[in-house]
Amino acid sequence: MKRLLLKFTFFLFFSSSSFACSLLSVDIGTSVRQAQNTFDFLMAYNPELYGKNLSTKYMAYALDYCEGSNLENTDLEVIIHDSKVAGINLVSSASEIKNEIYDFVKINIGDPGSEAKKENWKGYVDLSVGNLIIMYSKIDIRDETFEILEITTPQMIDYTSGEEVIELLM
Repeated sequence: MKRLLLKFTFFLFFSSSSFACSLLSVDIGTSVRQAQNTFDFLMAYNPELYGKNLSTKYMAYALDYCEGSNLENTDLEVIIHDSKVAGINLVSSASEIKNEIYDFVKINIGDPGSEAKKENWKGYVDLSVGNLIIMYSKIDIRDETFEILEITTPQMIDYTSGEEVIELLM
C-alpha cells in the first residue's frame, strides 16, 4: 500500500502537465542548498542570520518558476526553517483575475470542486496526499479576496506562519 501511495505521489507531482512547473518539483524538507537549484533567490539565505528559531519567507513571481501556467498575477512564497524548505505557497489577490490558482490546482494537483470556483465562495479545500498537507483556500481580508495554495508537511507546518516568520521580498 505504501509503495502504491509513493508511486501516486510521484506521478502527481512529476506528471508531464506539471513538469515545466519547477515550483512543484521541490519536496518539503529539502535542504536550502538543494532547493537553490530550483529557486535561485534562496542564494540569499544565511542560516547564521536566522538561526533555528526563526523561519524566513521568500517571495517571488510564481510565473518565473512555472512556465506556461496561468499564474501571471500570483506570488510564490518559499518558507525556510532550519535550512530546510518548510512550505511552498501560491498567493493571488488580483480581484480582476478570478480563479487563477484554482485553475492551476485543478490541472496540477487535484480538483477542489465546482463550489470552490464560484465567485462568492470562501473557505478551504483539503487536497492532502500521503505526508503532504495541501490546502486550497479563498479568504477575504479588508474587502479583498485572496486565493491561496499552501503545501507543507505535518513536521513543518508549525514553522510556516506566525510571528517567528520573517518575510523577505526578492
